[in-house]
Amino acid sequence: MTKLLDFLARTPVIVFLLVAFVLLGASFYFAEQAVGGPLLDMQMNSADAFSRLEAMSSEQKHRHIIATLTLDTFYPLTFGGLLAGIVARFAAQYRRFLVIPAFVTVIADFAENFVQSLALSGSTNLLVAKDILTPLKFTSFILAAIIALLVLIFALVKWTRRKRN
Repeated sequence: MTKLLDFLARTPVIVFLLVAFVLLGASFYFAEQAVGGPLLDMQMNSADAFSRLEAMSSEQKHRHIIATLTLDTFYPLTFGGLLAGIVARFAAQYRRFLVIPAFVTVIADFAENFVQSLALSGSTNLLVAKDILTPLKFTSFILAAIIALLVLIFALVKWTRRKRN
């Protein structure tokens, strides 16, 4: 884990992940246009996801699977890697503990993508897993983002104090 955190903490990696995060995030607009509305990822529970799934044509479902297997495979890697990289860079000895929410976010997003891909392929009964996976994904993302922001603020305060002295 130390090698991964050291890699993610490098400035070029953080910058790359930030740029990729922004570009991939913007590309979801086009994915939503292709599927005729919001992606299943934005449905917060299985009932809403099932309703959204029922409203899609077979062509829209096919496009959604493509978006899920491409964009939404790389997207969690970028935002999870970015948040973990920031924490790994600036949290010193606490980084192994503080990166956990970022990694949980990636794992939950991948699990949600798996469930949604199967549901889009016809196994709609698996959507009940969204009732756990989607809140877990968003909660861990928010926690990871707050941790990264606090770590950045503390690093900035520390850097400012050093500059003054």
